[in-house]
Formats: sequence, C-alpha cells, structure tokens
Amino acid sequence: MNAPINMHEMAKRDPAVACLMGAIGGYDFGYSVPSQPYVAPSAFAVGPQFGDDYGYGYGYEGEMGFGAPDDAFGFGRGHARHPAHAPHPAHPAHPAHPAHHAHKAKAAHHAAMSDPSSTVSRTLALDPNRNSLVKVERYSFSFSPATNLVLGTASSITNFTQQPSASIKGERILMNAPAYGFVFVSTLQIANVNVLVGGQEDAHNYAAEAQGVFLELPRLDPQNRATAAGSYTGSLPQGFTAGTSYPFVITMQGPAVLAGGYGQ
Repeated sequence: MNAPINMHEMAKRDPAVACLMGAIGGYDFGYSVPSQPYVAPSAFAVGPQFGDDYGYGYGYEGEMGFGAPDDAFGFGRGHARHPAHAPHPAHPAHPAHPAHHAHKAKAAHHAAMSDPSSTVSRTLALDPNRNSLVKVERYSFSFSPATNLVLGTASSITNFTQQPSASIKGERILMNAPAYGFVFVSTLQIANVNVLVGGQEDAHNYAAEAQGVFLELPRLDPQNRATAAGSYTGSLPQGFTAGTSYPFVITMQGPAVLAGGYGQ
C-alpha cells in the first residue's frame, strides 16, 4: 500500500510555488494594509484575500486591469512605475557630435562650385589645375612634310617627322585633305608605334568635318617623335588651281602637360 500524500511535505519540496499557491502562510509579496478599511466598490468585487497575499500586480499605477491602484477588481495592488533617472552630475549628457570639419569644408566647396559667379568657380576657369601637381591642358600638335605638295602633280610623301615641346596624348587626328582621293596615308607613328594597324587610309577620313572620329593614341613625350608617310594622287578638287603649292598638315589634339614634359 502506498502511504497517503502528506501535503505539508509536498509544500516543503518547492517553497516558492507553495507560497504562490497559498500553501504556506505568513508570506507577503507587496501587499500593505490600507489606511482605511477596505470597501468593495461593487457586488462583483472579489475579497482582498484573493490576490493581496500573492502580489498579482501586473499593471502600472493609474491603469485599469490587474493591479489597479483602487483595487477595483480585487486582484491585488501593483507597484507604481519607477520615475526616469536624472543624469548623474558626474556624467552629464553628451552633447550632439558636431559635423566633421572635412564634411563642412566639402559642403562649402560644393556650394561654391554650384555658383558660377563664386570666386572658386571663376578662379578654376583661369587655373583648372590649381589643386593638381600635374598641370594638364588640351593642346594641338601639328607637323608637315618638308616640301609642300604641287597641286595637279602626283607625288610620294616621304617620311616627315617632328617632336612636341610638351607631353601630349592624342585623342583626335586631323588632316587637311580637301576631298576623298586627294592624299593617302600609309604610316602614322606615335612614339615609334604605328597607329594605323591596317593598310593605307584616305586622309579625308580625318577632315575637320568628319564625325565621330575619336582615337586613343600613345602618349607622345618631347623625347619621342611623330612620323608619317603617304602619297599625293595629283587630284585637283574644285576651287583649287593646278601648280599651286599646298602644305599638307597632320594635327594631333588631346590632353597635354604644360610645357616642360610629363610630370612638370
């Protein structure tokens, strides 16, 4: 036969649960005797013994529900919300972190650049390389055969060469051939690199009115040379006179360093 259950022994096994369930008397979880005798506010109120001994205070002071301050529903009295702690005198609240100086300077610079009449904008129009160690502009470098063409008389154009006085990287080539079939170019070397990777080209492809002609040529420094060769067909375009001396010119345009060479 099993021994009968001893409730007191069971309660001692878990005193915390026993206290909550009211199995162990003499424990108080927050209830204090009111200064005035308790009066139930309505017929639906439950006696104070229901929750006062167990400390069911789930609400904040001033809220309806569990733990209401007037104990309207008889579920015990809840604890009031703790007030916010004031900053400790030894640790005052940190002020807002100021914007970084570099960010302020950058914002001021952008504001100045957006104003075309500002000192910064006007100064950069005259000195666009003000903040650069390498002073880069856009220059034009031209060279021609030592002997001019004689219009109406076919002739070969032997190698002609010249070196620039500043480093330049050509992006556009111009040739002053007035019409197709006037001059053919077989060689165009920039710093010893032949940039015509196919056969000969009609010089008029590089006329001033040509559209969409954009090249990416090697950089040409003062110690290097540009060299070209080709032939004149003897063509006499309308408006030209036979026997007239005509200088054939090849021009290279692009970013260039101010006089003195690369890195000056």
